[in-house]
Amino acid sequence: MFSRGRNNTVAEETAPIEGKSAARRKGAWRRRIANLLILAGLAVLLYPVGTWVYTWYEQAELEKELNQAHPDLAGDSEELFADGMVTFTRDLNEDLASLRAERADLRQAAEVARDGAEAQQLFERAKEFAKEVRDQGGLPIGKLIVPSIGLESVLIQGADTSDLREGPGHWPETPLPGLGGNFVVSGHRTTYGAPFFKLDKVVEGDEIQVLMPYVAAQYRVTRTMIVAPDEVEVVSQRGLEEISLATCHPIYSARQRLVVQAELVGFKLLGS
Repeated sequence: MFSRGRNNTVAEETAPIEGKSAARRKGAWRRRIANLLILAGLAVLLYPVGTWVYTWYEQAELEKELNQAHPDLAGDSEELFADGMVTFTRDLNEDLASLRAERADLRQAAEVARDGAEAQQLFERAKEFAKEVRDQGGLPIGKLIVPSIGLESVLIQGADTSDLREGPGHWPETPLPGLGGNFVVSGHRTTYGAPFFKLDKVVEGDEIQVLMPYVAAQYRVTRTMIVAPDEVEVVSQRGLEEISLATCHPIYSARQRLVVQAELVGFKLLGS
């Protein structure tokens, strides 16, 4: 009896201890889960910040590389567009479109649609530069400037995921400025520096500037569109000297695409 009674006493004494241990273990797991949820939340919040830091660093390095290779682009961008621009009218652009449709001869189109030796030099330099950068994904090729939204960013050759993490990227299958076509550029809107965050604020008549080693090109916005991701025909080649900027829409979504298009209105040759 004594032995049985003792066993009962031990069981009675240990039961509360085991209950407390189980409660402590359950509490520890809850704390772990809570901590994990907090860390996950912080990761979600910090991810965009981390991508911005990454792109800021890459842009700084790309600008150094671009300026070292092409010192003419290292100065004040505004000064490069201040004077000496050759006017490129809508009539000339339409002439170029008609000639391309009839003959598909880029060289002859450039000669007919653009006035003077500078225009022909633009075509020749654009053609040579296109050969240099054709297979150079990730190479800094110039600068994109949209004064109305305070954007100035180094342009990358290529529009793959890795390219766009460093800055706005040129679709390699589209012609460079001066080759008589639609120069298409994509860029992020919320992460990786979000160069196109305010692209929806750009309106008809605003100016878009492109600096390449061979030219300062000045465009005037003609239209903005919101389209489905598969409506790539909106950036197809129409035989006009124009630029198309494309990004996701709305903000924080990839459900649609926002496209801003502008036609060339002036240019100035750079370099030698």
